[in-house]
Amino acid sequence: MSVSSSNMPQREPVLRIGIILPIDKLKKVTISFTDSALYEIETEKQLNPSSETPDTLDVSVNDVDMIIRKTVDVFDEHGITIHDVPAGRGFHWEKTIDVTAPGNVYITNQKDYLQVTNEVPLEQYLACVAVSEMSARCPSAFLEAQITAARSWLLANRGKNHPDLQIDVCNDDCCQRYQGMNNFSEDARQSTEACRGQVLTIKGDICDARYSKSCGGITEAGANVWPQKDLDYLVSIEDGEPAFCGPGFISEANLPEYLGSVDEHRSYFRWDFEILQEGLTDHMNKIHSLNGKAVLGIENEKRGPSGRIISCDLVYLDSNNQQQSKHLESEYTIRQTLSPSFLFSSAFKMNLQNVQKGIPGSFSFVGKGWGHGAGMCQIGALGMALNGSTAESILNHYFPKAKLTRIYSS
Repeated sequence: MSVSSSNMPQREPVLRIGIILPIDKLKKVTISFTDSALYEIETEKQLNPSSETPDTLDVSVNDVDMIIRKTVDVFDEHGITIHDVPAGRGFHWEKTIDVTAPGNVYITNQKDYLQVTNEVPLEQYLACVAVSEMSARCPSAFLEAQITAARSWLLANRGKNHPDLQIDVCNDDCCQRYQGMNNFSEDARQSTEACRGQVLTIKGDICDARYSKSCGGITEAGANVWPQKDLDYLVSIEDGEPAFCGPGFISEANLPEYLGSVDEHRSYFRWDFEILQEGLTDHMNKIHSLNGKAVLGIENEKRGPSGRIISCDLVYLDSNNQQQSKHLESEYTIRQTLSPSFLFSSAFKMNLQNVQKGIPGSFSFVGKGWGHGAGMCQIGALGMALNGSTAESILNHYFPKAKLTRIYSS
């Protein structure tokens, strides 16, 4: 839940970031270089000097383990491009992208599937995270707030999400978005240096600082998203009046300029979604291994202060035309169950459409926000920054009771 003061790093740590994981079930990967002369390749059998590094490598799971090492310790535009990397695993924006990684790259065989790991200092990682989560065109106050929250989350959760893979974090949303240097900018570098080594702390411990794309106007209490995290600084707050994440501070037309490269250009503050009966029933059956005939609706909704449903019962007819219900216990499970492409948030009203003999022909959702809604609202933080707020003001707004602490400068 947090890192105690006795375990805080005194110097900048080096991270191992999983780029391609065994769950991706890839047997081969293509690697290319912006400048192959800057890299040497080491295997169990030999060390190939940089003068012999090809411009492109096709690596198979049957090849020996490999280290691709940068011979010059400089954070610049040159990197190792890993092609067709999964991004947004399990979410509605899931796709493959090319990731140009700074630092060193390790390619290993993990139970007959490839694992590709990027080794990079923490501050370089954070400069890349900031412009993977949102755009490099965001104001510096937002970038500094995002970087500080990301640094705090990383140090509070390092190694916890993938304990069997010998990595600190992965590249995706279950940890933090990391697309290497794909979207890197000098502003991101300067913002990282401006808050170097700075974290959010409470009672001497590093905060588990969470964030999501849009709270929709009110942030959610952390305990309603993660029951084990009833933390003083992950409380529900109103996002201003009007809401910082709403069109009063940033218009829907201008928002795409500031979003991350894999984010969809849609409405994040208020949204709607429709799905046919057949599609929802098939998806429910697939997700929960049921034999339902038709979804009837949801009952017994329990909502958090942001309006997000944190538990409910999904009511359906089984193959014998008997009414049954499936209890959905978390906002994540609710979003996963009610849309094949993962519902944008659980703050919604579900409307039954084209009802015949008690069975809806389709369902429409009218909702707000994007993501779990706890902690820092990224679009709200952007709205605050565009309105002149400092990074410190943004962090104080979203993480009340936490304070800024610099734990290292080198």
